[in-house]
This record gives sequence, C-alpha cells and structure tokens, in this order.
Amino acid sequence: MSKLTEKQNVVKAHNIDDNSRDYNLKDIEADERFTQTTKEFFITMVVYIAFAALMIGNLLLLNGNKSLVLGFPLWIFNEIIIIIGFVVAVIILATYVYKDMDITPNGVIYKTEEKEDK
Repeated sequence: MSKLTEKQNVVKAHNIDDNSRDYNLKDIEADERFTQTTKEFFITMVVYIAFAALMIGNLLLLNGNKSLVLGFPLWIFNEIIIIIGFVVAVIILATYVYKDMDITPNGVIYKTEEKEDK
C-alpha cells in the first residue's frame, strides 16, 4: 500500500477544542435535548396549522349563514368550540408531550417519575 492510502485508512481519535473550527460535524455527539425540542416544535406547528385551518375554514364555509345556536350565529359558536378544543389540546401537549429539561450546558431531560399507588 502506498503511504497516501495508509493515511486515508487511518482513523484517529479527534478531540474537539472549544476554540477550534477544525472539526467534522459527525464528531459531535447528539444532545437528546435538541432531539426532544425539535420533536416538540414540529408537533406544536402541526397543532397550530390545524387550529388555523379550522378557524379559517369555519369562517369561509359558514359565510352568510343565518343559523343561530344559543343566541350566537353558527360561525361564532363554532369558533368558540374550536378555541375551547385547542385550549384542551395545549393542556394535553404541555402535560404529556413537552418534557422538562435543564438548559445548562451539560443539562439533561428530566424523567417523569412513576406515581406510586397508595
């Protein structure tokens, strides 16, 4: 083998210096907090887009409808129901999807503790 080929095959351990810009992105360990916040972001955006689509769809489809429900025009009643539904969705997201985490440089995601039956 030539020396050039040997150099290409040699894998060397590379410590990343904090002040250096000479590193490979694959050498950086993935932080589980970034993975979790990315997941939370996309879930939040999907919920928001669904909320906006329902609100806009309700206004466009029920334009000019003279029906009354509990003294409200149907479109306003539907808007109130959609808002209440998405308040419940936000509570569910905050309770079951979003995770508490430490935001210090070496932080971790806090695990939910199992509640013991008493």
